[in-house]
Amino acid sequence: MAVHASFNLKTKLLALKRCESGVSAIEFAMIASFLSLILLNIVDIAIFMFHKMEITGAVHAGAQYALVDKDNATTALITGVVQDSTNLTGVTVTVDATQCGCSDGSALFTCGTSTCSGATTGRTHSYTQIDASYTHDWVFYPGTIAITADSVIRTE
Repeated sequence: MAVHASFNLKTKLLALKRCESGVSAIEFAMIASFLSLILLNIVDIAIFMFHKMEITGAVHAGAQYALVDKDNATTALITGVVQDSTNLTGVTVTVDATQCGCSDGSALFTCGTSTCSGATTGRTHSYTQIDASYTHDWVFYPGTIAITADSVIRTE
């Protein structure tokens, strides 16, 4: 009888070795984990890019407000426009309305510290610089990344 039992076990093991049922389920399980990891990374990067677009759009909205209502646009109002233009919380806004520049497009300087002379027309223009930053928390990655956007607009 013992010989018959081992023979039966050997036959069953050989039959199991040749059996292909369930192989596709095992292959799917192996590939699905890899594909889901890729999909989650794509979703994470898409959320990051959406937040980047939101911050950029909010800064542009603040710059448009500074241009359209330049007589009443205070730093607090421009900051409020930028923060209200996005659904994100924790957006840090810096507004500098004390920038000046020459009509030839040279670098900005703090108003009153320099004048436009030489090859330029000598005309000084006022600029408003808006910087915004947001700390993005990755959903599937550990850690954070800073998202920044800025805009400089001539207001006078």
